[in-house]
Amino acid sequence: MKNIGILIFTDPTRGGTIASEVKFLANLYDYNKEDCKFFILTVNPSITKRVIKEKNTSYDFPHEIIPVFNETQFDVLSKFSAIVTYPGHSNFFGGYLNDNVTKMYKIVSKCTTELKIPVFIRINDSEIKVRDYRRMCEIRLQGKPESAFMKDPVNVAKARELVSWNEWDYTKVYWFANGSKEACDWVSETMYDREDEAMRMAPKQVFIDNAIYVSDDIFFLVRKNYDRFDKWYQNTKGNLTKNFQFCYIGFFDTVNVMRAKAFTTLFKENKYKIPMKIFGKGTEILKKIEGMPNINIEEGFIKGDSQEYFDFLNENLAYIFIGKGQSESRYIGKTAYDAVVAKTPIAVYKKCDSKMIMFSNPEYYFENEKELFEIFEKLQNPATYLMWVRKQKEEIFAKLPESDFRFSTYCESRPEISEELYLKNTDLIRVKKHDETVIIDQEKQAISLF
Repeated sequence: MKNIGILIFTDPTRGGTIASEVKFLANLYDYNKEDCKFFILTVNPSITKRVIKEKNTSYDFPHEIIPVFNETQFDVLSKFSAIVTYPGHSNFFGGYLNDNVTKMYKIVSKCTTELKIPVFIRINDSEIKVRDYRRMCEIRLQGKPESAFMKDPVNVAKARELVSWNEWDYTKVYWFANGSKEACDWVSETMYDREDEAMRMAPKQVFIDNAIYVSDDIFFLVRKNYDRFDKWYQNTKGNLTKNFQFCYIGFFDTVNVMRAKAFTTLFKENKYKIPMKIFGKGTEILKKIEGMPNINIEEGFIKGDSQEYFDFLNENLAYIFIGKGQSESRYIGKTAYDAVVAKTPIAVYKKCDSKMIMFSNPEYYFENEKELFEIFEKLQNPATYLMWVRKQKEEIFAKLPESDFRFSTYCESRPEISEELYLKNTDLIRVKKHDETVIIDQEKQAISLF
């Protein structure tokens, strides 16, 4: 039996993160349950509380919780066949180390260098930096004495202590990625080609060899969501009684600012007054088009994979795909899959998908405002509308291979883990936090922090 530890050191659903980034763990369970047993490793009481609270939503698959709150509990790591986790931070917020990320780094260091256990890290964005926390500390410790990082002696001591640990063995670190290597091997490109030389953690070939492009169906629950909403949406739009407008929903902040440029370029002249609804976070960057009467921009957040979210897509004429707003898309974005689930056609801005990784049919693409308007007119014909829905669904589903990922390919069996190590319903867990006792009482499923 393979013992698979899922290391949760922060809340993966925080700040509007797509819910499927946690829900895919249940799919990993489904595909590996015959020869794997799953455990969730938590690094502090508040994270533990969160996992318990979301047992029936985000973590709705059979598992046990094992705490690894401090280094005295790291011995349990030798009992695992593999660890699954998420990236740490790529910068120091306010110049200070994050204790949870530090703990995560140490756990992965012990697993990969001492125990020779493979670690699988889910990366979901080609534009986000994924960096080695220890190396970041090493570089900062050689920096300016007057920096916020160096001014705090406690922070410096933590950094020096982390640097005393082994850097990860990156030959034992694998990267779960969406998309496909055939379309774009974006893991090696992101982790090596577009990374600063000082931050390159391993030779490029290591990232090529260790990128695992698991089926997008595993990450984005495409077939599950389609089956879930199939009857709900099957009769909609046949008579086109919904909103006659294009829509876009997504983020425009941090690594997504190029999306704003794409929309600004597209609607620069605004000759055709095409109705458009843009909804999401960071929309204040869309200043150049926000005053246009045909464009409705709304700042907000809708919980992903919810009825409200899919209804938003369904109630509009079509969804505009712009990827990251750059000239090439490295993979099909989740919202495009969600539009298929909502039985909403997709119009693709070719300037943002020049290699046509989304669809093979050029009819679904536009290069300027005039061509988008032509699509707008076409889709008002119910027969054309329904044909696009059907054919786009067929092509997207054809690109969703069944996952062949098995943990058994990468790791070895381990003896059964003793139940004494499990977090039980009768457990009271005490640790020190700011000289106060932190208690989790699982029977009450509550946490007392102070």
